[in-house]
Amino acid sequence: MSQGRAQRIDKAMASKGMRHFSLISERLVLFTLVTTVAVAALCWQASSSIFVSLFLLVLPLESLFHGLFHELGHSLGGTSVGYAVVIPTNYCSPDGQPMLLPPGQVHELNRRSTGMLNNVQRFFAHHLIEAFGCDYSTSGVTLEALQAKIKSFLELRTADGPRHDTYVIFYSGHTHRTGEWALAGGDTLRLDHILDWWREKNGSFSSRLILVLDCDNSLPWVKEIRKVDGVYVAVQGATLARVTDVELQDPPQLGDFTSQWVEYNCNSNSDIQWSERGRAVSAAYGISRHWGDYTLHLPTGSDVTNHWSIYFPRMTYPVVQLALWCGSLNLLWICGVCLRCLKRVKLNWFPPAILDIGQGFKLVRS
Repeated sequence: MSQGRAQRIDKAMASKGMRHFSLISERLVLFTLVTTVAVAALCWQASSSIFVSLFLLVLPLESLFHGLFHELGHSLGGTSVGYAVVIPTNYCSPDGQPMLLPPGQVHELNRRSTGMLNNVQRFFAHHLIEAFGCDYSTSGVTLEALQAKIKSFLELRTADGPRHDTYVIFYSGHTHRTGEWALAGGDTLRLDHILDWWREKNGSFSSRLILVLDCDNSLPWVKEIRKVDGVYVAVQGATLARVTDVELQDPPQLGDFTSQWVEYNCNSNSDIQWSERGRAVSAAYGISRHWGDYTLHLPTGSDVTNHWSIYFPRMTYPVVQLALWCGSLNLLWICGVCLRCLKRVKLNWFPPAILDIGQGFKLVRS
């Protein structure tokens, strides 16, 4: 089996929630394995060939399943869901009011915006990110409509019940100098609004939010997110270089960053070098202060109980409680705390040029 095909299978299993299922099954199989050894030790019958044969048959099978679920649970990525908003024909006039472009420029801008949507859909499909929707509006979007759509998006859950591990929002449109999204009717959407909605919908659940911005003023949000505490949020943005002589070089346009970023994350043979000097499109990303503490969601007691109630009879519930107690023991918790602190310091003080978030794609900076 080729490496590319194996990675594709891993992504397919991750998108279907196999990691969550494997982590729950690992606990239950481990408990079964321990009880098998305990019962065999108490009832050992060396003179019975049937007893020895069954023990030598059952123990390797349980060990095999435990190893399988352990490997899947610790190698597969989490589930992801994405939402895209593209507003192509608005621009901000000096007084901050969104206005329509002249008709002569609408066709070219719509063509670029359509290509941008195709790239976003390619990105979602390649990484098996569940698509909540790709909204395309040439007349602008009101704050109320966008708020309702984003809140509905942030409420999404997996088929098994838990929230998704990663939520991705893509935005391309016009912004103010402070990074605020320019919406219809003179309204704006600030980063604080999105963070408040995220805290409201996510609660104490361990999920993360990634904002991908292809707009003129994304750097203010990239810098602002680095000061945010208590949530796992990242902002991927870009800047377009100013071209002094348009006759010698075509100026970069909105959509160029999306095209390059998607190609970089979807094509393993891509020759795009983000650290190259003199790039017309430069990338930048920012992460919240506690981003380094993030870990994929681990099954809770209620998750295991729900799993058991679906597949096993009610009379076996005491076994679930005992398995939960055994699985909750963590004798190396102090080591985990130290590692999280070191990782947080490293990411905040020495952020890498390419940040692999563990979902198959990367955040980049030039």
